[in-house]
Amino acid sequence: MIKADKIYQEVGRNIRRFRKNAHQTQAHLAARVGISRTSLANIEAGRQQILLHYLYSIAESLELSSPSLLMPNLSDSQSLTVDATELPLPQEGLNRKQRQDVLRLMGCVLDN
Repeated sequence: MIKADKIYQEVGRNIRRFRKNAHQTQAHLAARVGISRTSLANIEAGRQQILLHYLYSIAESLELSSPSLLMPNLSDSQSLTVDATELPLPQEGLNRKQRQDVLRLMGCVLDN
């Protein structure tokens, strides 16, 4: 099982790879997304959790066909077991089923 911090490290690596392939600086991408360059650097390094709406903005800014391209690439034999409190999901406004749906889209299995 992969812990939540591993998810963010992999997402950060993917963002960095796509950003470099698009020949964009951290400053340029961060400005397009509406975050600081420091925040983007921390996201790419896996030190800062990325909010879901920023994931979509980054994918759009990098002209990716889907934000899912930024998610960890897991084989069918792997699954992610994550405590939902480890992820930056709103604590209010989503019921348990909606939370599970978001986690399923992210390729995770809800732990609890």
